[in-house]
Amino acid sequence: MILPLGLALTLASGLAPATARWAQAQERRILKEGVPLAAEGLAFAAELKIEKPEEVRVLEVKPVPLPVPRPLVRLAARWGLPLFEPGGMTLGKGIYILKGNWEVVRHELVHVAQYQQLGGIEPFMQRYLVECLTCGYFDAPLEVEARDKE
Repeated sequence: MILPLGLALTLASGLAPATARWAQAQERRILKEGVPLAAEGLAFAAELKIEKPEEVRVLEVKPVPLPVPRPLVRLAARWGLPLFEPGGMTLGKGIYILKGNWEVVRHELVHVAQYQQLGGIEPFMQRYLVECLTCGYFDAPLEVEARDKE
């Protein structure tokens, strides 16, 4: 469902702070429990000009946590809303990947670079939510850039 820009901005400004708090808590978990990037990931991070790539961590999980309760995700899917189980998710310098889905690391590293370029978790969340609400997930410019660079 694509929303008009004004409505998307209103929704995102209300959702972004809570989503950012959730993301910050998840980032702390990933940084504590995750593993450092392998040599290939570090090399790609350098290409992307990620600051301090040695601090990036990857945590393999099943399922990837979402900022909404799982029953709500299942209900939304039954109603035909475009929620899905992600193969990966970046939260600051922390990357969740779905168990066995290591091929998404390059895509997620592009998001690490975007977080840094936009000034951190809350500014990223604000823009990401607006883009997803106005363009749809697959056409959101931050996602398009991540797919193009991976």
